[in-house]
Amino acid sequence: MKTALIIFQIIICLLLTTLIFLQSKGSNENNNILSETSSQRRGWEKILFNLTLFVILLFLISSIVQSMI
Repeated sequence: MKTALIIFQIIICLLLTTLIFLQSKGSNENNNILSETSSQRRGWEKILFNLTLFVILLFLISSIVQSMI
């Protein structure tokens, strides 16, 4: 059981890393916090953001379960 959980965490970790890298913006974009225009997530970007949150939640739950075993 513990080995399966460790393998699951490794897979989730790799997936989470990939999702975070897919969300990174290009270096030529203006990332000024004080800019008046606010960007909203739409389409693929919103799906990617929600999927990342879900994977973070899965990783957190699996870490808690592993610490209890």
